[in-house]
Amino acid sequence: MSFAKQAGITLFARGVLLVITFAYNIILARYLKAEGVGVVGTLLTFSSIAVQFGNLGLATGAIYFIGIDKERASIITGTIFTTGLLFSFFLFIGFAIAGWFFPSMLGGISYNLYILMLLSIAPLILSLFFQNILLVYQKITQYNIIEVSVRAAALVVAIIIFLKVNQHLWIEGIVWVTVLTGFAMGFLNGTFVYLHKQYYPILIWDELKRLFSYGWKAYYASFMAFLIIRSDIIFLNAYVSDVDAGIYRQAVYVSDLVYLIPMTLGTLLFPKLMQGGESKETGADDRTKFTMLIARIVGAILLILWIFFAIIGKWFLGIFGEEFVPGYMPLMILLGGILMLGIETILATELARRGLPVFVVVYSTICVIIKFIGNFMLVPEYGMYGAAWSSLATHFVFLVMVLWFCIRYYGFNVKDTLFLKWSDVSVVLNRMRG
Repeated sequence: MSFAKQAGITLFARGVLLVITFAYNIILARYLKAEGVGVVGTLLTFSSIAVQFGNLGLATGAIYFIGIDKERASIITGTIFTTGLLFSFFLFIGFAIAGWFFPSMLGGISYNLYILMLLSIAPLILSLFFQNILLVYQKITQYNIIEVSVRAAALVVAIIIFLKVNQHLWIEGIVWVTVLTGFAMGFLNGTFVYLHKQYYPILIWDELKRLFSYGWKAYYASFMAFLIIRSDIIFLNAYVSDVDAGIYRQAVYVSDLVYLIPMTLGTLLFPKLMQGGESKETGADDRTKFTMLIARIVGAILLILWIFFAIIGKWFLGIFGEEFVPGYMPLMILLGGILMLGIETILATELARRGLPVFVVVYSTICVIIKFIGNFMLVPEYGMYGAAWSSLATHFVFLVMVLWFCIRYYGFNVKDTLFLKWSDVSVVLNRMRG
């Protein structure tokens, strides 16, 4: 299946998911209000950070090494499955202890709710691993059907909770929905991987060391990027209020919807590039040119969406409730950062397929330092505006550094990476037909 067809199927599925998650978020915002949304959003942030701690870059390493040697697929899958279970256990204990001894990081959130959300760590980590294995096998249909069906079921259950359960149990009910959704995703993705290529719990230390020697750089960079994107809500909850965190959370949610496009294309691009095997050569090649094509298409799409939301943004946020409309300007600032982050996401696949140079550790460290300094300086004084400007500045540095590296070592150039050509449209159409 061509990359264009894979992207078309996946983006269609993501469109369905957008409808589902959009409806889900409207319902949450209407029933839980800004304060309740802030509580749920903060809890989700903690579990998401735990997942980022626990993936260790093994999912990226699995794509890379299975792409090089498909004969070792079962051993690699069994190794990352076992490792994921072990690290999930230690992460649960670690985060539980941190929440107990440092309750201030939870704000006014119940410790019991926090523990409940932490139960989702293991299934979410394993689901991430298995999703990447499905992509290695080019099982695009299964990859999409699982997520759409589980998210749709979660929406139905959430509606039932709001209609049938007492109001004081709504937040706890939504947390339960989130946890069970993670378990369903992990089980279904793991089952489909097993049906395609059987694997068993196993821990081969040499295999793990090989995966980690590659994956730790991807792990470190992705975790730093995650902190850049998600730390805002925690800062707002701690330094401003639950209400501001809730309003900003909805602006972040809308920016996340937009970021789904480059994130989806980047997720599909890496295993597709690795179908050609290992790539250690420097300079431009056919795969490099294809990466540049995707980067400039993504940039053009994100610019159009920024203009679109500049026009309808206030109305769009108003769908969640009038109290969320003040998030309009922070949303516009965030979308400017998403434009830069989206292009950087595509360029990062080139670093991944070239063996992940240590530069990914350097630039991601610099960017997260900039982000945290920006948050400490701006959030207490300017609230969600400060968080948004901090994100924009950080994503600008992100893009500049990765683009410079690709130009310096891999034969990229600014024009062919950032600016769409008229011929690109016909290229995409031809690939869709092919």
